[in-house]
Amino acid sequence: MTTEREYQGWQGRNRKFRRKGSPNIASLLILALFTVSAMTVWKEHREEINLALNNLLKSYQGADSEELSQANQNQREAIAPSKPAKNSLGERNLQPGASNKISKLNFALIDKKAASLKYKGNSVSELASILGQHAKTEAEKARIIYTWIAYNIDYDVPAYLRGEYGDVSAKGVLQSRKGVCSGYANLYKALANKMGLSAVVINGYAKGASYSVGDETDINHAWNGVLINKQWYLLDATWGAGTTNNNKFNRDFNPFYFATPPEQFIYNHFPEERKWQLLTQAYSKAQFDNSPQISSSFFKQGLRLISHNTHTIQADGSAEIILGANKDTIALSRLKRGSQKLDRNYSIVQQRDGQLIVRATFPEPGNYELEIFAKPRNKEGLYPQVVTYKVIAQGTGQEFPRTYAQFAEYNVELQTPVQKYLPSNKSVNFKLKVPNAISVQVIDKSSNDWTQLTADSNDVFGGKAFVSSGKVHVVAQFPGDERYWSLVEYIAVDN
Repeated sequence: MTTEREYQGWQGRNRKFRRKGSPNIASLLILALFTVSAMTVWKEHREEINLALNNLLKSYQGADSEELSQANQNQREAIAPSKPAKNSLGERNLQPGASNKISKLNFALIDKKAASLKYKGNSVSELASILGQHAKTEAEKARIIYTWIAYNIDYDVPAYLRGEYGDVSAKGVLQSRKGVCSGYANLYKALANKMGLSAVVINGYAKGASYSVGDETDINHAWNGVLINKQWYLLDATWGAGTTNNNKFNRDFNPFYFATPPEQFIYNHFPEERKWQLLTQAYSKAQFDNSPQISSSFFKQGLRLISHNTHTIQADGSAEIILGANKDTIALSRLKRGSQKLDRNYSIVQQRDGQLIVRATFPEPGNYELEIFAKPRNKEGLYPQVVTYKVIAQGTGQEFPRTYAQFAEYNVELQTPVQKYLPSNKSVNFKLKVPNAISVQVIDKSSNDWTQLTADSNDVFGGKAFVSSGKVHVVAQFPGDERYWSLVEYIAVDN
């Protein structure tokens, strides 16, 4: 490979040759061809040549001065966030990577090695060298840094709450094993650079705990861009490390925020410099503010926004939100007003034809948060939060009946009645779809009378049942189980 230095040396020798005699046409043609070839190589491999020259220069410097230089650079970035340095491909030519290609790679061994690798020192160069022994490709290098940081750096909640972040340079974070977002980003960039990767710190807005919609001035987060095979990818090592709850950091490795697709990343991360959106059609700050607050679980489960693409919903006494979902997705919802969690009877979720239909009613006019939780049907454990909306209610509505866990698990669709309170001492018409049920009955808890509902060919059970007063349950029996499971609970009251 012809380097620029070799090319310039050749030019000097050729100039001496030309002074001794007049060039012929063949010599001029050879010179022209060689010049074009050399410049083409330089343009196509500028990044590799620069990196090789930089590494050659660094080899003549001491390790201590190298560490100090990197620490000072990171400290400057932390104190006065600046625009990312011009990358080797040129600021105007940011080529976004295909995140689906990265997601298809198997990082299981890389993640396992990074999680188990215990390094007790505080040298960025030494750690980079150790990590580099277990990663060969650029994608593996980028990933092992992300995973190691996630498993070894704690989010410094006390420092965040005080507003005094301490030393957030790469070396400072590595020494203390804790930091805030800028510290995570500085450490990732420093390790990436030491391992031969181009990486930048990206400053901007993120919809975390400190974010206020409409805040135009205060940058509140930092994350990274990394160059893999000449294409740029976005990552957030802070969000990949875990979550905070009750002013405590909970480590919970989240691979979603490594090489996240830009069209998904933009829902929660808005960079100060528009180019780092890596989107063909850039978002405005207003679009970012107006988009719903979406978690990584939303995208992991393949959910989609259908009815409402904005964060704020104007409603009368009720609201209905529709999400696209897989058939095996089950969901719950909850209303909040400020810090107060309202009774679950004010919202209900049903699935129909590959859609989650979320309905909410409001006890009084005001501002509310509607939180939606979802998980795969066969997955044990809690329902992770997937999306949150702000609802401005102008009116009030009636509460929904209470639904039990089996209502969601058996994909029940309630058709009537849809209000919590029933008129006492009257016959009431019931209708609901209960897939695969053998029997569905209405139980008047006061009299213990059971009324069988009739099924049609579409698993829709219906009929009239007399209710006296108090609690009324709709129960169902399923194949292979003699028990009846409660699906819905009503309350019969006097008018």
